[in-house]
Amino acid sequence: HQGIPKMKRHPKSTHANPTPATDGRHVVAFFGSEGIFCYDLDGELRWKKNLGILDSGFFRSPAAQWGFGSSPVIHEQLVIVQCDIQKGSFLAALDITDGTKVWRTPRDEVPTWSTPTVMVHEGGGQVIVNGYRHIGGYDVLTGKPLWRLRGGGDIPVPTPIVAHGLIYITNAHGGLAPIYAIRTDARGDITQAAGGRAGKHVAWSRRRGGNYMQTPIVVGDHLYLCSDNGVLSCFEAGNGEVRFRKRLPVRAGYSASPVSADGKIYFTAETGEVVVVRAGPDFEVLSVNDLGETCLATPAISEGGLFFRTRHHVIAVLDQE
Repeated sequence: HQGIPKMKRHPKSTHANPTPATDGRHVVAFFGSEGIFCYDLDGELRWKKNLGILDSGFFRSPAAQWGFGSSPVIHEQLVIVQCDIQKGSFLAALDITDGTKVWRTPRDEVPTWSTPTVMVHEGGGQVIVNGYRHIGGYDVLTGKPLWRLRGGGDIPVPTPIVAHGLIYITNAHGGLAPIYAIRTDARGDITQAAGGRAGKHVAWSRRRGGNYMQTPIVVGDHLYLCSDNGVLSCFEAGNGEVRFRKRLPVRAGYSASPVSADGKIYFTAETGEVVVVRAGPDFEVLSVNDLGETCLATPAISEGGLFFRTRHHVIAVLDQE
C-alpha cells in the first residue's frame, strides 16, 4: 500500500503499531485507519477489511491524533479487535476465513490503546478489555457485555492478564493509577466493588501504583508492574501484598512490556538496555545487556530464543546449548 496516512501519529509511534497475530495458519496485521489484512503463511493475501477512520488521541484534546495501538487477537475462528476511538467505539469479532462480521458491540468509550485478552473457562469464554468508561468482559461468542467497571486512569494502554483465577487490569494518567484483581465470574456493574475491600467480584485493588504504558506480568505467585521511569513493584498475586518496590539500575524510560522465561524477567529500557531480574519475592538484578539501539517494542520468546525489535534491526538472542 502507498498513500498519505488517513490519521497522524505520536512521535514515539508508527502507522504500524499493532502487533500481528497468528494461529499457525493465518497472519493478521492491523494498521488502524488503513485497514486489517489476513495472509496465509506464504504471504498470500486472503482478505482485507476497512474498519473506517480510527481516530485515537487524548479525548480531552481531540486534535491530538496519536495513532491506533490495539492489536488483533485470534481465538479459534474469530479475529477480535478493540476499536476505542473519538466517536463510535466498538468491539468486534470477524470470521478468520473471510473477514465477515460475526458480531459487533458498541462501546461508550474514549480512545484507548489496549489489546483485548480472551479467557476460556468452563461454560464459555470472555473477551476482557481495558478502558476508562468501560473496563469489562464480553461473551466471546456473542459480544454480549458480562461485567463492567468505570474509572481509573484516563489513557488506558496495558493489556489485561489472567492468572490464578483472577483478571489483573491496570491503567494510569489523570491523577489515578489503579490496580484491579477481578474474579473471573464477576457480573454486572462492579465499579463500587472495585473501589473497596475484597468481596464477591474483586479479590483486591489498589488506587495507586498501576502502570501507564507497560502490561504487567504474573510469574509464579507474584505480580510485577514496572512504571515508565523504571520503578519495579512486586505484589503477592492472590492478595496484593507488596513484596518490594525498587528502581531498576538503568535510569531511562520503559515502554516495552516485560517477558519471562526460565525464572527470569526481562525489562527493556527505551535506550536499549535489557535488565534481567530473578523472578521471586526478593529484588535481584542478574545482568544488564545493551542492544545498542533504541527499543520501545516488547520482545518475544520462542524455542529458547529472545527476539527484540529495535529502531533499525530485529535481534535474536539464542540459547546455544
